[in-house]
Amino acid sequence: MTVLTFDFTNRIRADDAPSYIDLEAGYEWPLFVDWLTISQVHPGGGLPLVAEGFAIHEDLLGEHQFTTVKRFECEGSFDSTMYIRCDGDRVEFHGNPARWNRADNVFGYTWEETMRRVNRLLGIHQLPPFTVGRKERYHDRGLVWLDGARISRIDITVNYVTGSEENAQRVIHLLGQHHRGRQLGKVTPDGASVIFGEGSKYVYGKAYLKHVELLAHRKKKSGKHVDDEVIEWCRSNGIVREEFGLKSRFLTQNDLCWLGEVTLEKLHRVYRARSQMTRLKELEVKDTSHLSAGARGTLARHEQGEPHGLSRPTYYRHRKEILDKCGIDISVPRNVEKVVIPTKVIEIQAVVAPEWYRRKYG
Repeated sequence: MTVLTFDFTNRIRADDAPSYIDLEAGYEWPLFVDWLTISQVHPGGGLPLVAEGFAIHEDLLGEHQFTTVKRFECEGSFDSTMYIRCDGDRVEFHGNPARWNRADNVFGYTWEETMRRVNRLLGIHQLPPFTVGRKERYHDRGLVWLDGARISRIDITVNYVTGSEENAQRVIHLLGQHHRGRQLGKVTPDGASVIFGEGSKYVYGKAYLKHVELLAHRKKKSGKHVDDEVIEWCRSNGIVREEFGLKSRFLTQNDLCWLGEVTLEKLHRVYRARSQMTRLKELEVKDTSHLSAGARGTLARHEQGEPHGLSRPTYYRHRKEILDKCGIDISVPRNVEKVVIPTKVIEIQAVVAPEWYRRKYG
């Protein structure tokens, strides 16, 4: 049997040695931003045009309908790219600030540092920075933002160290057996990723073996710069990345669509509420005392890979109870061999960039 232990709130692994950093000492959070789409309208206009080109749309009679300004691709070192666009009064940014001018994005930056880097890029193109804006209280609508930068996508991520490539693979396997809300984990054919809510326009999540992703990116121009030592460090330490893409509708419904509403603490709360990694200990080391006797027996048979032997109504009743109270879906087969094996403890820790990584790669 494999038992997973987890510790997120008090300690984060800081290097290859078994030592930790206290978050309250002022070090960065392990959560960082991996993608951002943000825009702001400047009613006064008069801003420089920044675009890759223009697409003119006409109807069947050749009458002009509208013109689309294409995003300008900013090229940085190590084949990194960001996208900005300005039509004279609306400024937009789209890209991964953690990758800009860096060989890889194994570790990124906090929310505040992300915005500093984005605004720095805008300044290079003589564009104004994204700002918080103003809000006003209305009797019937409460506080309403009048202007400022608006966000339509944020990807947030945390890296975890599991201790070895084998342990990391086991974590992916376990995640594939559980739900994120109503979304069953879907393991990819290569067994290196598990996806929750694929194609969702609200929130999608995934966890994956970071070294496998880096090796896959090696086949692309933008991924050829990753050093072998980084890939080997991710592989040998069993780095698993969990990532959530927060789409426009989610951001709007959760008061995160305006720049002035977003803080690192808010993003951290969103992550904690949706994370599967933080639930691994709860899911694997189970307390079944809150289940009915019948459901406990069904769960025990499921854990042993035995047939449940239930009528259809009873099966679905037990499945719902176990899923609601334990987060385990008994409809997912468990290929369990009845052998006695020693217990293995896998420690899963949220990890920040080691000092050697920051020193060498920024």
